[in-house]
Amino acid sequence: MSLDVIGFIDDTFESNIGTRTSYSNGAYVEGKWVQNTPNAPTTHRVNLQPVTDGKEIAFLELGGERISDARVVYVNDGLVGSISQSDTWEFSDIDGVFKTVKVDNRPSRNYARLVVVREDP
Repeated sequence: MSLDVIGFIDDTFESNIGTRTSYSNGAYVEGKWVQNTPNAPTTHRVNLQPVTDGKEIAFLELGGERISDARVVYVNDGLVGSISQSDTWEFSDIDGVFKTVKVDNRPSRNYARLVVVREDP
């Protein structure tokens, strides 16, 4: 018997709608090759939590970026196997675009935990 996380998070936790944009290595756009072209966005039901682990925040700041808003995202539905670190996210009721900086993705368990940070405008 294998553990499956689908349906594990119930409505007691505050859920949000996350829109994920993934990027391909490139595609022809109007006859020209363009690197990192965005794919069609997909929506997911997610749970958001603030990053509270001091080690995780320190790890993020080692990259030399100023971190003003970091969050942990648990994806509750959709094709979690296609979620990658190159994705960007937007969430309903939260302004801004978030880039993915860390992914724990276990498609066989329908589990995806991400750490995202808000991109500076």
